[in-house]
Amino acid sequence: MPAWTHGKMIPEWKIRSSLSLSPGAIDMVKLLALISMIIDHVNTVLMPVPRPELYALGRAAFPLFTVIWAMHVTHAPQRLQHRANRLWVWALATQPVFTLTFQGHVPWYALNILFVFASATQLLAWHYRAGQRGIFTGIGLMCLLAWPLMPASYGIPGLVLALSLAVWLSDFSTSPGIGLSYLSLLALLLLNGASHLLDNTLSALIYAILPTLFFPLGAIRLAVSVCPTGTPRFMPGRFFYLAYVGHLALLLLIHTVI
Repeated sequence: MPAWTHGKMIPEWKIRSSLSLSPGAIDMVKLLALISMIIDHVNTVLMPVPRPELYALGRAAFPLFTVIWAMHVTHAPQRLQHRANRLWVWALATQPVFTLTFQGHVPWYALNILFVFASATQLLAWHYRAGQRGIFTGIGLMCLLAWPLMPASYGIPGLVLALSLAVWLSDFSTSPGIGLSYLSLLALLLLNGASHLLDNTLSALIYAILPTLFFPLGAIRLAVSVCPTGTPRFMPGRFFYLAYVGHLALLLLIHTVI
């Protein structure tokens, strides 16, 4: 879907390609997402009564991580299966700590967020290798995971957001259509609080839906202003995986001690 700028029609892929971040800004977005996630998990695991303000701050984490993952997952598509394998390993390795940390807060079968990115990457890898057959196989995998992902890792809306952003922001998809951007927005709207709009409209808007939409945008703008073009990376490449399982283990230890 083309767009108009200064009287000239600009292809949508050029608009998407302009949504670039410096390496330092990417690390800053990851750091802000990690802080948001830790706040959310502390609120769930350690607070005697979870605070809605902390819950709202935690709404930025998944959209931010998803944007960064989607920006890079299709680079060098021949390595998609390698990326998927790595995500499966980390998702499986993290699951026991995740289950123990959130015991009593989510059902025993609830899967951690890495399974969202692992399954989405796997679908993309199968599509790269097998075309439409790979897409159907990947959709089948996601259907199997949707239910255990729902209690703690956003279920179908999370999977749809990840896939739609990955295709919309991909290097090799030059004309995916504006429908994908609308699909991403719809999934974002459904991530948090949509089921509570009818019974508690104001709280759902203030503490769930609006923070989900606007906190990630604010975090990205902050990252761009702090780390402009040319800013180098400042975090190790595998920092998120270690930080994810590490902060869960720390929360489990603190919760056990106190």
